Amino acid sequence: MIRALRPLVAALAFITIALPAAAQNEVTERFSKTSHLDQDGTFDLTNVYGTIVLTGGTGRDVTIEAVKRVQRPNANAARALLRMIDIQVVEGTNRIEVRTVVPRPRNFPGSVDYTVTLPADARVTVRTVSGNIRATNINGELLKSVSGDIEIIDGSADDVVTASTVSGNIAVRGLKGRTTQLTTVTGNVRVDDLQADRLAIRAVNGNIEYAGDLSRSGRYEFVTHSGDIRLMLSGTTGFEVQGNSLSGTVRSDFPITRRSAPGAEGGGGGVTPRGLRGSFGDASAMLVLRAFSGNISVSRR
Repeated sequence: MIRALRPLVAALAFITIALPAAAQNEVTERFSKTSHLDQDGTFDLTNVYGTIVLTGGTGRDVTIEAVKRVQRPNANAARALLRMIDIQVVEGTNRIEVRTVVPRPRNFPGSVDYTVTLPADARVTVRTVSGNIRATNINGELLKSVSGDIEIIDGSADDVVTASTVSGNIAVRGLKGRTTQLTTVTGNVRVDDLQADRLAIRAVNGNIEYAGDLSRSGRYEFVTHSGDIRLMLSGTTGFEVQGNSLSGTVRSDFPITRRSAPGAEGGGGGVTPRGLRGSFGDASAMLVLRAFSGNISVSRR
């Protein structure tokens, strides 16, 4: 009996594999609104699913362009779900708040893609559950995505810039800010040509790369549990360094001088296969490098 059933089971399996997936019907709806912000205004955007692109301009207008999307096998069902997506824009005193409202946000089968142009001096806060964030020439204070990449290009901030994602990469280029904090759980972090007095980067499972100069009296912390730390330094700023890897290798292209306790015999380099401790040049900047299972390298750019 079992032998007789085997050809039938195989035939059913083949038919199941051969059947195409149900065709998805995508329905979309566009949203557009223009508002105004005076100098140093605030723009706050909260999304659920979708890509967010922000660009800073020279004018005082805020232009919000959005596309709502829903994909379902049944076009009528898709249109019904599309009507449930609500984009709310609240204008306050020199403040604009944008909210994407959907029912059952954790598993809603729709998304909203935003393209926003706003004054370059606006203070920007963006949060999304799932989607990439790309910000160019903005004064970003907080960019946060649970699942998605974050990219900051030629941005600035008077105080603290915070970018965090649970599952995604972070890329920063040409940012100017007093303090920058970058965090990812699963993803890589790459920073190029940053101008900041304080920088803290933390990754649980990912690599950290920094390319650029150091600020005098600046403090730079790089911590990763499972990943490599690679610094490519330009300029002539000296630094003090404290670095170690539990199971990786450590190397430096810079001659590191070990600091000895008063009255103790000193000399020799401060680089070991697992650690890096000492100073280079005038030691005006501070580097803290920590890796659990990864390599650490400090090289010239």
